[in-house]
Amino acid sequence: MAVRGLHRLAGKIGAPVISQGLTAGTSLLLQIVAARTLGLTEYGSFAVFLAVLVSATALYTGYVGDSLAVLDRHDPVTRPALVTSALAALVLAFAGGLATSLILRDGDFGTALLYAAMVVGWLAEETFRRLLIARQEFWKLVGNDVAYLLGTFAALGAWSLTARTVTLPMIFAAMGVGTVAAIVTGFAQVPAAELRRVRPGRAGLRAVASFAGWRSLHATLRPAAMLASRVLVANLVSLTAVGILETGRLVVAPLQVVINGAGSFLLAGFAAHERGGRGAGNLATRAAWLLVGVTVGGGAVLSVFAHPLGRLMTGQEVDPLLLLGWVAYLGVWAAGLPYVTEVVARKLSRAVFTIRLVDSLAGLALALAALLAGAPVAAVPWLMALGGLYSVLRLRSLARRTRAERPERSRIDLEATVRIPHV
Repeated sequence: MAVRGLHRLAGKIGAPVISQGLTAGTSLLLQIVAARTLGLTEYGSFAVFLAVLVSATALYTGYVGDSLAVLDRHDPVTRPALVTSALAALVLAFAGGLATSLILRDGDFGTALLYAAMVVGWLAEETFRRLLIARQEFWKLVGNDVAYLLGTFAALGAWSLTARTVTLPMIFAAMGVGTVAAIVTGFAQVPAAELRRVRPGRAGLRAVASFAGWRSLHATLRPAAMLASRVLVANLVSLTAVGILETGRLVVAPLQVVINGAGSFLLAGFAAHERGGRGAGNLATRAAWLLVGVTVGGGAVLSVFAHPLGRLMTGQEVDPLLLLGWVAYLGVWAAGLPYVTEVVARKLSRAVFTIRLVDSLAGLALALAALLAGAPVAAVPWLMALGGLYSVLRLRSLARRTRAERPERSRIDLEATVRIPHV
């Protein structure tokens, strides 16, 4: 029975994983094009622009995107507050993108305007993606991602053939075409009921913020911890060591795609269970075992071929111990993710943020101590994984406790005791 349950769960995760693979693959292709055609200086600028886009997306999806899945987006009080939040985020994203580009491009207003508009389009596209995730229509999500990929590379290919060159503004414009294609596809995919009563309002802002504020902060923790680990290695060892650290992470990137896809599926599923007043049973535990098994099994295969894969993907061999360290890091992440999504679906975003903050700081502290003691850079992912064990244990305990305490049809936010109206 347990094996059949894991098999059904693996089948359901397929579409979200394909979606994550398309998203990650499109990003990787764009980075390869930029690296091969722009030159070192322009490629460095592209990397910074991309990092800003990733950060903006993490904040937006944490605040607006996950709220669409967890909160009651059709409620007459919550819905206008979500619209207001989305509009405010788009305005801030445009301003931030404009300012970033003007600073990096020495006042090149044309490129700045193009980049800022692309960022807004990207987040608008992400809104449709999150609606599809909230509706658990993951194969439509795959179609949306395909539309972005085709639109982006069709435009980039046509322009590059005409101009016989590729420029940074050309890449931004192509990404903008891709977002327009995905937005048009989103309009066709989403039922009309999801697009009615799209009016801003302030009445429910406080209730939305009580969940979404902590959730958006939580979404930035892992990227921030990764950035901090790179800074530590760069300052205590060398920039070359950072490059070595990143080669191992790049080889195991496919495992991260699987975990990310599973997270999207699980959050939407748990949110649906909570809205329907139904218990999810031991779904989180089954999902944790499945994800850890896939991660460890896939990591074992990758470690056997660490050297040839490293040469193929990065141009140099990868230390198997370093690669296994990243596998351990992802394995711990996979073990905790189902419990994160279960608890977040109960609107306990502040508790999740606090637990994750502690494990991030613990992992970084262990890595700092080891590097100061002269440990090799391969120890960094192992020690960050060790810090993550704290959150797995705490989140598992919190999920089990709140699962037992959850009323049959709760209308109470268990964390902030803010009433979220339910249709």
